[in-house]
Amino acid sequence: MVSTRAQKAQGTSNAIAHIPAKLSAGHGSGNMQPPAKRARMKRSEAGGAESPSARDATTESGLRERLLSLPVEIFGEICSFLDAIELRHLALTDKTFWSVLAAPKSDPFWRHAFKQTVPPLPECPEPMSKPDYARFMLAQSCMVGKSWPTYLNYFHRLRYCNKCFEDNMLSKEEVLELHPDFPPEFLKYLSSNSDGTTLATAHYRWGKNQRQYLKLDVVAVYKLWKSLSESAENPEPANTQLTSRLEKYADDRIRSGLKMNHWQIAAYQLKEAQLTKLRNERSAMVFAKLSELGYQTRDYPRWHHEVRKPKTLTDEEWERIRHIIITATESNKANRIANEQRIRKNLRTRDLTTLWSDVVAVASGTRAVNISERAACPLLNEFLDFAPVAALMEADTNGISEQDLSSLRSDALLFVIQERRRYLVRLHNIRNGLPIDQVDEEEWDSLSNDEIIAKLDTIAADLVQAVNGFWDSKRKTVEWYPAACLKAASLDPDVLSAAEHLAPGLISKMLEIIGKDPNTEAGAAINGHWGLKPVLYRCGRCDERLAPTLAFKDLISHYLENKVWFDKASDAREKAVIESAGSKEPRSFSTLFDSHDWNTDGEIIASDSLRDKARVTKLQKQLESAYGNEPEDYEGQDFTTRSRRSTNKAPERRTRRICRLCPEGFSPKPIYFAALKVHIEHVHCKVANVEEDTVAFDPSRDIAPVNPWILDVPSVAL
Repeated sequence: MVSTRAQKAQGTSNAIAHIPAKLSAGHGSGNMQPPAKRARMKRSEAGGAESPSARDATTESGLRERLLSLPVEIFGEICSFLDAIELRHLALTDKTFWSVLAAPKSDPFWRHAFKQTVPPLPECPEPMSKPDYARFMLAQSCMVGKSWPTYLNYFHRLRYCNKCFEDNMLSKEEVLELHPDFPPEFLKYLSSNSDGTTLATAHYRWGKNQRQYLKLDVVAVYKLWKSLSESAENPEPANTQLTSRLEKYADDRIRSGLKMNHWQIAAYQLKEAQLTKLRNERSAMVFAKLSELGYQTRDYPRWHHEVRKPKTLTDEEWERIRHIIITATESNKANRIANEQRIRKNLRTRDLTTLWSDVVAVASGTRAVNISERAACPLLNEFLDFAPVAALMEADTNGISEQDLSSLRSDALLFVIQERRRYLVRLHNIRNGLPIDQVDEEEWDSLSNDEIIAKLDTIAADLVQAVNGFWDSKRKTVEWYPAACLKAASLDPDVLSAAEHLAPGLISKMLEIIGKDPNTEAGAAINGHWGLKPVLYRCGRCDERLAPTLAFKDLISHYLENKVWFDKASDAREKAVIESAGSKEPRSFSTLFDSHDWNTDGEIIASDSLRDKARVTKLQKQLESAYGNEPEDYEGQDFTTRSRRSTNKAPERRTRRICRLCPEGFSPKPIYFAALKVHIEHVHCKVANVEEDTVAFDPSRDIAPVNPWILDVPSVAL
């Protein structure tokens, strides 16, 4: 059996016989003289002591010369121990080594080195040289410019950077643009297939499976085809012969390319396995160090880059990363403790939330079936701020024990009952016109918890009636219990008043019109109908050209806003009349008519059938078109004949006006005269005159009217 060393020597015997004479110069040859020794220089001649870099260069040069002066057999024996990666590194260390190892006679060295590589490299395809093959398979840089990232093509056996790729590779369209008469049937033999045997990495300019053609191959095939076509009398046999050659060429390229691709995958997997082994060994050593320092396993920084680095952990390396690893471990420990505290807090919150739900259900009495009425009870965050509850929340325990929950239940129930009583009594006082915080404490203190709950149920049953709405004069809207939550930051109890006191009979009358019971169906007052999408209604007292379409609760607010405006405007008019009574020339004041008095005859809610809706929409669009056709709005110029589109291109030419007949500060907001005429006709009961009854609004001079009433103009008219 031949020994391993004998096998290696036998594998290089052919290479030894063809080593160039340059390697054997100075030894074993009568014709070649050994290299002459250099004369030793004195220090004075060298200019002083030799620097370390000079000594290193001298030593390296001497080693190179001694290595080059080795006998051929010994140099071949050295090369037999090198794999392809090491042999390539040796060739790149010196021009002399490169000239020797890049020579064709050194191919046996490369073939043996390819077999020595793990995993063994596929056989070098012809006519590729062995050094070029090693560079293509082993180097990561461009084969032309030495830059990266690179794009790999096993079919063309090239590794290009982005610039070289764009300079040398062509798409099908670019090939036909370069040579319009290029036979398309040849193209399938000049690139790898796109049906699973793609042997090229995708380029950002092209798709993953798009073919890539080498410009040199395209030009060579084109020239060969042209020469064959021109020289042959019948081009068909020449094309057939060229096609056969190209088919053989493509099969060879694909076969060798697949082998090279499979080797790259295997080499990558092997390298990753080796790196993983190094990472695991380094991690185990780091964790052993941390265990000696007293840290727990769950605090180890397992995915820290210094822990996962594929490098052996030496004592010097540990001293370098010690502070970094300990800092990361302390951070993990702090995060773990904070997370555990958060989990324990969530468990305590879960237990207290269950307690809150139980006591709220008890305190809500017979009204507990209506989930929305739980707004009368304290919210969860308010319950958690309750002193005994807050004390349990701050205790860092793993949940709340049953004993603590049982001892807390009575105090929690009393707290919820008191909050519900406070909320309902305040609404009850607002509805009855009493001071908001008026409470007979002696009467309530004499009652048991069950009696208090029963009495609160009676108050809630009275408040839930639809006629018991609450008018919010700040937000200009009506709210009903339990939505009228005095604890909400957006609701101010000081501006609330009973809507039925402000508008006796309004809500009842409107509910009767839509066929709802005002004593039971509060949902109709809020949503319009139970269980359906809110229905929209139209105001029956507004002029149809300006009548707004509103939800039921907004329609109530619409009437209340008009009532507030009329009452305040009437008081301002009466005050102005009294002030002008003693003047020499008393002013004449226009009539004020409450067009939205729901106690007079007439419909409050207009019919909203499809026919009426279409008719009203048509009237509102006609009013909108009149905004741009008022001669007064354009300084006497008549734009009646112009289209609406042309007038809408110059909205700054339209004049907005305010009413001079209203008391000062009570005019509608600045609007166009066409809409202001409707206001004058309905509120002041006269035919509008643009000069006498209105005035142009000048933002630089006038202050826009600010009052509770806003003229409702439908969106289609805006």
